[in-house]
Amino acid sequence: MSPVSTPASTPLLLFTQADVAGHALFRVVPVEVSVHPGQGRLWVDLSKGNAFTPAWQRHAQHLAALGRAHYALPWEQTDLHVSPRGRGVTLDGRSASLPLFVAWVALLSGRPLPSPFLGTGVALDEHGERLAPAPREFLQGKLGVAQAYVKQVFPQAGRVPVYVPEGSGFDAGALTALDVRPVPTLTRAVSAVLGLEPVSVGITTKQEGE
Repeated sequence: MSPVSTPASTPLLLFTQADVAGHALFRVVPVEVSVHPGQGRLWVDLSKGNAFTPAWQRHAQHLAALGRAHYALPWEQTDLHVSPRGRGVTLDGRSASLPLFVAWVALLSGRPLPSPFLGTGVALDEHGERLAPAPREFLQGKLGVAQAYVKQVFPQAGRVPVYVPEGSGFDAGALTALDVRPVPTLTRAVSAVLGLEPVSVGITTKQEGE
């Protein structure tokens, strides 16, 4: 596939958890992700007091390796830019695996993301593209934030899909604005959201159970 010749961008919502005075605080962090002609590099906007951890950068590189393994897209001819919309945002952890990977593939393939696009899920380096099941209290907090967001910003949208790791614990009873859709892997998430199937391009990654 030919390289991306012009910049393409999309808004993305990331769900985070922070401990404040011994209590878990869940919130949604909006970022803008874009691809530009380049050499496969990752750029993070550090203005307005924003930052990232080395662990987050390493994990983004893991997602890029998975993308090259599963999709014949111009990974090495484009750079990914991530720009938090707020101030004082630190990109940390790996729960953005699912939304970031799907958005990255969408930008490179020219396929639009649904609006809103909601998802959360960790793909651990040692398990390749497989999403780790999320603990009930952890995922329930994020789904609660997603529910409040949809009711406030998209009150007429009905039940909005939200993609989560298969095998996670959650109570769907109170989530009247969400349609929770479990997926086992990152490529299955791409298939569900974008309708794009993976194509092996010669790079193998370790799968759970191997």
